[in-house]
Amino acid sequence: MKIIFGSKNLLRAGCLAGMLSIAGAAALAQTGGKIPREVIDEASAHGTVLVLVGLKVPWQMESRLSEDEVRAQRDAIASIQKDLLSELKGRQYKVLRRYEQVPGIALEVGADVLAELARSEKVTNVLLDRPAVESEPASSEKVPPQLFKRAATAGTVLVLAGLRTPWQREDQLNEELLALQRKSILAAQSYVLKELSGTQFRVMRLYQRIPGIALRVGLDALQILEKSPAVTNVVPDRSPRSSP
Repeated sequence: MKIIFGSKNLLRAGCLAGMLSIAGAAALAQTGGKIPREVIDEASAHGTVLVLVGLKVPWQMESRLSEDEVRAQRDAIASIQKDLLSELKGRQYKVLRRYEQVPGIALEVGADVLAELARSEKVTNVLLDRPAVESEPASSEKVPPQLFKRAATAGTVLVLAGLRTPWQREDQLNEELLALQRKSILAAQSYVLKELSGTQFRVMRLYQRIPGIALRVGLDALQILEKSPAVTNVVPDRSPRSSP
């Protein structure tokens, strides 16, 4: 998800809208707060929907854990992912991503699987996901060339880095979904800061509500951001001191 909120079309899975079952639709109507309305509407309109499924397993940021605890936490996440997929056996779905560091799994599902997810005790919530690969112009660059030039000339530059994590407006989320989204944003921020270890950087702002982080970075840190799988884009930021 980019910080620049330009709208992009989701990948469509084909003309499957007519395949929604009556039983699946009825079950979805009773899902309560676990599955947002927009997820149900997307499945109803297009037959399938890309979702991020939150899983019920104890979790802490890996930076707070020992190596053994990190290993145990990742094993627990992998185990509950496997258990959930066992529950979905016989249903039509596609696994898009298995997360190691956060308790979740990204799936492409139809209404029948959404109904199963709503019933599952292993599932805490379901978020609308975005495709991992989006169509972008061939010339698009994660870090604009002028930022490299400014960093080389001035030594450091203020930037705003967009982070790769599913995102929705907070007024569309219940308390559980909001907490999961903020936790995912924090995990992405922590991942990027680990990558920047040993480079010249300073954290200016850690955002809670949008997937991004404001930094002052040197050329070495800017090169890390360019290559980071957790970063979607980097744009110039304004110095807070420039405001009247």
